[in-house]
Amino acid sequence: MLWKPVHLFTFKTKFDFLGKRKAALILSTLINIVALIGVFAVGLNFGIDFRGGIAIQARAKQGAANLEELRATVGGLGVGEVALQEFGDPSTALIRVQRQDGGAQCVAGAQKVMLKRAGPGWQVKPGPAGTGNVEFTSPAALDAVAWRDAVSRAGLTVQERQLPRGTVNTAKIDMTPEQQAEWCQQVAIKLVEDVIGDKYELRGTESVGPKIGEELMQSGILAVIATMAAIAIYVWFRFEWQFAVGALIAMLHDVISTLGIFVLFQLDFSLTALAAVLTIAGYSINDTVVIFDRVRENMRRYKKLGLIELLNLSINETLSRTLMTSSTVFVAVLALVLFGGPVLYSFSVAMLWGVIVGTYSSIWVACAGLVYLKLRPEQLRPDDEKAEKAKA
Repeated sequence: MLWKPVHLFTFKTKFDFLGKRKAALILSTLINIVALIGVFAVGLNFGIDFRGGIAIQARAKQGAANLEELRATVGGLGVGEVALQEFGDPSTALIRVQRQDGGAQCVAGAQKVMLKRAGPGWQVKPGPAGTGNVEFTSPAALDAVAWRDAVSRAGLTVQERQLPRGTVNTAKIDMTPEQQAEWCQQVAIKLVEDVIGDKYELRGTESVGPKIGEELMQSGILAVIATMAAIAIYVWFRFEWQFAVGALIAMLHDVISTLGIFVLFQLDFSLTALAAVLTIAGYSINDTVVIFDRVRENMRRYKKLGLIELLNLSINETLSRTLMTSSTVFVAVLALVLFGGPVLYSFSVAMLWGVIVGTYSSIWVACAGLVYLKLRPEQLRPDDEKAEKAKA
């Protein structure tokens, strides 16, 4: 039995896509301007990967996690903004706490930790202003080994030179403000662990400092720029320069509009979201190259056809393939949005938009760009004529 190829349209479509190019480009320009204004005026909702902070996975020892109770309990610790959500299953919660900057609030938290973990009589005080120094006072004299064990209960890792000599009641730990801020991340984790430890088991913790987040952001921006540049160079070598510029404009359109979606819905912008942006750029260029291939093929085939008619013909000839591919990916990504859970939510929503805008930009941005870049169908024909003469 022979299988026949599946066609979305059983008839030849003759839609005048390029006839609407001006309206489409005006709409695209407005969307991108609004998106850029949103990015700079409102800002992206940077996640822990870029902003720094704490993410704690807590699993209820019995039953489902009570997010409202957790929010009230953890929010009362004085560690700043707290966000909670289910993580994978109803019994597990993801607790996000803002980056800790150190200072008096952090020292007060360390005091609570020491009273809880080391017993009564402990005192924790900040050092001189402008430093990150901290002073621990114990109810009994301790030697260096005992001091190391004691301060580690508050999440502080010290070097040998920082420990007091002899057996004393007070240990003064010298730190820079940056070092204290890093320590305060651990203090916050231990505070959360202490208040929820009776009902929840900590399955994992993640702490990201501001310097690491800044480095990740710089690396992410470079990755996006390098990816788009590499794609543009590839298209330039494969086609004429007008195709490369049109493809680059379409990718920029997709990336900027996707950032606008993150601002509009205040989606968590993390490394996963950055992966979505890169994936959208790749998806967009894949669809664009398919149409460009047909455009170049038709430029050689129809020697009397004008550019706009030739572009419309090429888009219509690939329309069935474009819509079937987009629909398949859309359904798959929609399943991720509905059932993928909170970890993949930002990625899934961005990809859902990317499928739509990537298909749109391949037609009304990339192809329309060829019109304004003055691509001439006869550009490819001299090479074809030379090839025909060589064969003859």
